[in-house]
Amino acid sequence: MKFKMIHENLNVSDLDRSLRFYEEALDLHEVRRKTSEDFIIVYLKSDVGDFELELTCLKDHPQTYDLGEC
Repeated sequence: MKFKMIHENLNVSDLDRSLRFYEEALDLHEVRRKTSEDFIIVYLKSDVGDFELELTCLKDHPQTYDLGEC
């Protein structure tokens, strides 16, 4: 059996900074976005492969996250 990672979610406190990092470092680009009063979710993909990165920015959590915190 082969294991294939196709989706990962990360909570971020600075969405613009995180988007810039993943675009510049890994050549990922935004493919869709969901926005509500409480959060913004942005999905990123590359032009190769099936992997998708989901960045979640909770509007009531402006401070940085501690390792392991959700």
